[in-house]
Amino acid sequence: MLSSLDRWEHTRTLRAAKGGFAADVPVETRAEMAAKDARITAGRAVLRDVVRAARPDVLIIFGDDQLEQFKLANFPALSIFTGERFSGFTIGPVDGPPAPGDWPPRPRTPEHWQTVEGHPALAKTLLVELAARGFDMAFSAQLPDPERGMGHAIMRPHTLLETQFAIPTVPIWINCYYGPQPSAQRCYGLGRAVREIIEAFPADLRVAVIGSGGLWHTPGAGNSILDEAFDRAILAEVAAGDARAMAAAFDAYPIAYDPTDERSLKDASGGTGIVSGLGSGTGEVRNWIAAAATVDGLPGTVVDYIPVYASPVGIAFAYWTLSA
Repeated sequence: MLSSLDRWEHTRTLRAAKGGFAADVPVETRAEMAAKDARITAGRAVLRDVVRAARPDVLIIFGDDQLEQFKLANFPALSIFTGERFSGFTIGPVDGPPAPGDWPPRPRTPEHWQTVEGHPALAKTLLVELAARGFDMAFSAQLPDPERGMGHAIMRPHTLLETQFAIPTVPIWINCYYGPQPSAQRCYGLGRAVREIIEAFPADLRVAVIGSGGLWHTPGAGNSILDEAFDRAILAEVAAGDARAMAAAFDAYPIAYDPTDERSLKDASGGTGIVSGLGSGTGEVRNWIAAAATVDGLPGTVVDYIPVYASPVGIAFAYWTLSA
C-alpha cells in the first residue's frame, strides 16, 4: 500500500495532468504534507477516543453512495439500509477511495473486507416514522450490489475509528454527488426527525451518529479550488451549535458553471446534466448537516481543520457529546 504522502503526490500528479487544479492552489512540500498527515492522524484519534468513551450500542452513519450500490438508472435521494448485516471493503477496492474503474479489487481477506451487523429494528422504525413525518425514504433490505460491497462512506468510519467493525450500524444514504440532490435544509430536517425517532424508540440504546465525508473538495473536476472560507464558515456554525445556519450557508452558495461547456456541466451535476446544489465531494457537507441537526443547539467541538492542497480537500474533525 502506498503511504499517505506517496498517495497524495500521486493524486496531485494525475489530477494536474487533467487540468484539475486552479493556478492559485499551492503546491505543498513533502514536509508540509507530513505535518498535515500527522494532524489528520491526531484528529482521527480524538474521534476514536470519543466513540470509545460513548460506548454506543449502535451507529447511525449519514453517508453518500458514489455508484457503489446505486446507479444512475435508479438513484435515490434518501435511503436507509434495513438489513441484518452488510459487507464491504475496509477502505476501498484499491488503495484509496473506490471509483467505478477500481477493478479488480483487493482480495477479500479480513484486512480488506469486513462484515458489519445492521440494526433492523431501529432501521425499520426510522423508515416508518420518517415516512410519517413526510420523508419518502427509499430502503434496501440487502445490498443491490453485494459483490462491490457497502460504499466507503459507511465502511471507512469503522476503519478510521478502529471500531473493529463490531458496532451494529444503520446506514442512511444521502445523495450528495448526482444532481438533483436534496437541499441542505431538507437534510437538516432529516437529522432533526432522526433525533425525535431515536428518543421515542422503546429499547434502551446508546446511539452515536456520524456525518461521513470531507468538506470542500471537487475530485476530478477542472480547475479545482479549495474554498477555505466556505469550510471555516461551516465549522463556525458547528462550534456555535447552529445546524440550521450550516444548511442556510450551504444552500446559499452560488454555483459557478458554464452550462454550454460539457466538462463544466458534468462537474457541477455529477454527470446528470441537472444542477441543483453543491455536488461532488463538497456535497458531502449534507452528511455533516444531517448529523449536526440531531444535536441542533448543542455547540460542537472542532478538533482541527486541515486544508490538503494535493487533492485539494478540506479535512476536518468535530464532535458533539450529550450528557449521560
